[in-house]
Amino acid sequence: MKYQHPTYKSELEALQTLVGLPELRTERIDKPFHHKGRVRFYPGTELAKKYRGNNPRAVTRTYNEANAHVDLGRIGVNIPQLFGILQSDEECSLFLQYIDSDPLTSLMVSSDPNLPQHLVSAGRELGKMFEYGFLHGDLTSYHILTNGKTYLFDLETTRQFQGDEFYSNLVKEWRKFIDSTQGRRWKIPFSKEQEEMVLEGVQETLSNRKTREVLEKIVLKGSK
Repeated sequence: MKYQHPTYKSELEALQTLVGLPELRTERIDKPFHHKGRVRFYPGTELAKKYRGNNPRAVTRTYNEANAHVDLGRIGVNIPQLFGILQSDEECSLFLQYIDSDPLTSLMVSSDPNLPQHLVSAGRELGKMFEYGFLHGDLTSYHILTNGKTYLFDLETTRQFQGDEFYSNLVKEWRKFIDSTQGRRWKIPFSKEQEEMVLEGVQETLSNRKTREVLEKIVLKGSK
């Protein structure tokens, strides 16, 4: 195990420890583009639970995501706070900070007048990751939250790469991000202008010369 995380054997134990209450009602996050079944929040608190089962694959993904929260937090990326892991016979779930905001996708669809500044802000957070060789692994506009501050989330496939492996995966991740397809549910690609706004933000926090050149080649020259 890469890191030691606070672990709870029951939801009751977690709630008593984290918020000092023996029981709280959960509600679904009823907003467009959110995972309505898997993520629930506790009204009146900043606590949310991201549910996963207790099969080996689910346990691995939960701990991978928890480790990514630690890694990215250490390099200053804005992410929801990790409170711990609920591991019981039935589930292996994450307790995370509930961010009451909309994904970037919603702002793109609604043509929000503040979209340009949110795109630049999103780029700043990505630049911090790229500087240290981290890639999200499933990056779309859906996985970026904005509420005056920008957060990256859903980090279960986040990894750190080295050398040429980082650059080859960076190209793939950036193209998938700009295409912004979320499974079979929707496809909301970035316009060229929007892509350049994200790059502007990346350049504010990314100092690695080669990484900057790779991204500029993709964005500005339309590299295939």
